[in-house]
Amino acid sequence: MGMQKAFGVVALGSLLIACGGATPPPEAAKPEPAPAPKPVVEEHKAEEPKQEEPKKEEAPPPPAAPEVPKSAATIGGVSISEIDPKALVAALQKAGWAPEEVEINHGTVGKYENIEFGIAKGTDKGTFEIVRRAAQPTGASGSMMGPKDQAAMHENLGAVFLDSKSEVVVIVVVEGKQAVAKKVLELVIKKN
Repeated sequence: MGMQKAFGVVALGSLLIACGGATPPPEAAKPEPAPAPKPVVEEHKAEEPKQEEPKKEEAPPPPAAPEVPKSAATIGGVSISEIDPKALVAALQKAGWAPEEVEINHGTVGKYENIEFGIAKGTDKGTFEIVRRAAQPTGASGSMMGPKDQAAMHENLGAVFLDSKSEVVVIVVVEGKQAVAKKVLELVIKKN
């Protein structure tokens, strides 16, 4: 009977397992749904007074040109320091060296201004140029080459009149004819 007893115990254990008497293996845990988010409650803060935006500072005007005496030399009866580009062209037209239609290059860079245009008479052609202290300098960080340096750079190319006290230079270049350039300069500039 010993074997029957052992068989009975095994049979009974199998029956218990089959009927759920023993603890089944754990199932995979199902994820629990996330808790619903809590409603956002807006806190009412006391309204802060709006701060005024700082005013944008305007760019400072360019510094005024230091007082420089105007040139005593004139073109068309007007100081070279003050002559208007159109009056300058008119004076050269009167002298026979500027055509009726002239394109004037006029600009200011830093503390100097430049007026330049083409001249012609017969087959002779060239340029007439003034570099002088600007009445209204620009706020540019750089500046063009000053009259004294311009004179030194152009003296071998044509004729140059330099008034260093008033910071004015007049440059006349006639292509390949330095003597003709000197005659044009003498014709239009009156030295006082």
